[in-house]
Amino acid sequence: MFLSRSFSFSLDLKTSIFVIAILLLLASPLTAQKLRLRSQINPDCQVAGGLPHLRYSDIWADGNIAVQGSYNCRGVFIYDLTDPDAPVLASVYNPTPTQAFLEAIVVGNRGYFGSGGPFANSAPQNGDGVHIVDLTDPYHPVLLGKVNAGRGGGFNGIHEMNIHGNFLIENYNNVNIRTIKIIDVSDPQNPILRWDLTPQETFWVHALHIRGNRMYLSGWAGLIEIYDISNLANEPPRLLGTIQGNSTNHSSWTSEDGNYLYSCRETDDGDLRVYDVRNPAEATLVRTIRTSDLGINAISPHNPVVMGNYLYVSWYQAGVQVFDLTDPTFPKRIAQYDTYPNTFAPPTEDELRLADLKPWDMVCGAANLQNALPNTYDGNWAVFPFLGQNKILAGDLEHGLFVLDASRVSARLRNKVSDFDGDGKTDLSIFRQPTGEWEVENSSSNALSFPQFGVAGDVMAPGDYDGDGKTELAVFRPGNGVWYLQRNTSFVTVPFGIAGDVPVPGDYDADGKTDVAIYRPSNGGWYILRSTMGFVGIQWGLPTDKPVPGDYDGDGKTDVAIWRPGNGVWYVLRSSSSIPLYWQFGISTDKPVSADFDGNGITDFAVYRPSEGSWFALDPAAEPFMRSFVWGVASDQPIPADYDGDGRSDVAIFRPGSNEWYVLYSSGSPYTQRMFGRSGDLPTPSSVNHY
Repeated sequence: MFLSRSFSFSLDLKTSIFVIAILLLLASPLTAQKLRLRSQINPDCQVAGGLPHLRYSDIWADGNIAVQGSYNCRGVFIYDLTDPDAPVLASVYNPTPTQAFLEAIVVGNRGYFGSGGPFANSAPQNGDGVHIVDLTDPYHPVLLGKVNAGRGGGFNGIHEMNIHGNFLIENYNNVNIRTIKIIDVSDPQNPILRWDLTPQETFWVHALHIRGNRMYLSGWAGLIEIYDISNLANEPPRLLGTIQGNSTNHSSWTSEDGNYLYSCRETDDGDLRVYDVRNPAEATLVRTIRTSDLGINAISPHNPVVMGNYLYVSWYQAGVQVFDLTDPTFPKRIAQYDTYPNTFAPPTEDELRLADLKPWDMVCGAANLQNALPNTYDGNWAVFPFLGQNKILAGDLEHGLFVLDASRVSARLRNKVSDFDGDGKTDLSIFRQPTGEWEVENSSSNALSFPQFGVAGDVMAPGDYDGDGKTELAVFRPGNGVWYLQRNTSFVTVPFGIAGDVPVPGDYDADGKTDVAIYRPSNGGWYILRSTMGFVGIQWGLPTDKPVPGDYDGDGKTDVAIWRPGNGVWYVLRSSSSIPLYWQFGISTDKPVSADFDGNGITDFAVYRPSEGSWFALDPAAEPFMRSFVWGVASDQPIPADYDGDGRSDVAIFRPGSNEWYVLYSSGSPYTQRMFGRSGDLPTPSSVNHY
């Protein structure tokens, strides 16, 4: 009997596959990725000076109006979010003289735009303070009044600010002044300075956070101060306590109940710190989470924000990181969305020597694709979650505004392989290539259908191209390089590719929709038409490599990846990091069958060895522990997918000689043996593997 199951075993007990971790920085792996991209808008921002990629800054929203400050651009970008799937740049507030408005806040229909100065980090004394603007019609903003040195005793250059009732609270955009100003702006045309607060911080207060009647100041030299601001109309802030932390305190945010403070430090390998502030006079540090602890490739966190039971952190090159606060003392990372485009970083000489890998330029195809690791500020600057979990805003320094959907952060993963009825289970389905006929048995009802979609010679490429949770019929026609995608009773044609290309559809921008994509073996090129982010081309591979796209880092995006039969090495260009992942797993006669066998949202390295009928799988985010199964014979075709809907891919094979399906369920249910299809049919789950 060919069907048998073996137990998992540790790597040191198995020698038939040599596994070496070449580069693995996922010290705190995500259990699942649940952030979906809804839309992006990147205005035409003319850089006035400084680095051209540092264009935008802070972001805020209320109702259907969002405002985003500028860094090396000028003005404030005002967005209409009436349709969050298609936001509109309503206007740019950019009066004369033009200003770098670092800060932008909107409360109701009133905007507060804080000028950092003519440039983001220079001459704040020449700035124009805070502009109070009527945004009743966001397409035509109207200036109501200004707060600056000559009007209301404010600062001309603002670094950060907040609105607390009728009061504007602001700091200066330079470390040589540490005063905090509190100004009554109930009448925008007649602002009145109420208090000058001199903090105990000896250097500079970088940012302030307000929860209820408490204000938290993040001191750059290391002091975090907690004040009572319950009666600003009659008395200045009253100090309740201080926290002596480390330097470079950037910003902070409290839990919903105000019991814990989450503070970010902006420095190399910067950290997220958790403080118990229930008694502000005796606040204590309870947890420190460094960037390196999370295994993400970024310089530091930037801004933390809490909404409900979740902590959202803008983490520069690592995008938006989401933490579950069920245990408020121990934030658990559960999701991320990276707004920062991946770059390339060569492996070290020690890493090359360890696995005898080919030179870096042989992996990518060109040495000029090598870029340095992040060592400065770039990427995700701000996150704003208060419009609801399905409308999280992220502001990227270079790429503008992103609208994300985080409503599924607590939901189960959704099966994406040949699930034509959307019930979470892979359906028995085949493609009859000579005639273009499909045969599908819906797992939800056992109903059979025989749609005609395609012609002889087409290559099947089913996927969820419209994001409705169901797989659609699709084919790639090598003869004319056209994709044909099903749309209910009609179809859509997409010219994309040439003869010899390999279709590698996947969700490369994490918007919940399958993207049209091809791998070109002749030049190792990947050409991807992302449904939201647009076209991208990447060179990654050699003519003899096998494309193995998958989500190897759990960020919801399909990663560009190849498996090289000559040395059994997997080369993964992770979308969440500029550090590629290399792993030797398999031998030249194996078939790569990457899938998520443990259900954690991360694609596993996996191979099927026909000579033995053996399966070997390794989760790149787990400890070095390999699973193996004996399931099949030499002539079988491996078709791993989630047939029982438990969120884990099942070991399964298709036997062409008898058209039999053998599925070994990961849920522990008895295996299934079914005859489905005719001679010459292709099982559609095989469309995700390219061996």
